[in-house]
Amino acid sequence: MSTTLASPKRLTIASVPIVGMIITPFLPFVSTPTLWLGLPSAIVWMGLMIVATIVALQIIERTYLREGGAELDRLEAERSALQLAAGTNGATNSPATITERPTH
Repeated sequence: MSTTLASPKRLTIASVPIVGMIITPFLPFVSTPTLWLGLPSAIVWMGLMIVATIVALQIIERTYLREGGAELDRLEAERSALQLAAGTNGATNSPATITERPTH
């Protein structure tokens, strides 16, 4: 697997619970007025999809870090800090760059 955070495998893992949430109204076992564990089935289903989202994000994070993502994040933070210190990011909030127009 690559160290690119948005790799196809990671996007597939993240899309599973999202698809489950989107197709909820079309699932017959969720859209019928039944109770699961004393709660409406749609609420239980959405709760399961939320837990699945958390698990998917944990899997993505751990595989990213295991494959060198922490080092890439550290290098990116250093590069951003250097750009900010050098003023090459193009956005400064210093008063010298703000010009006021006189009002008449």
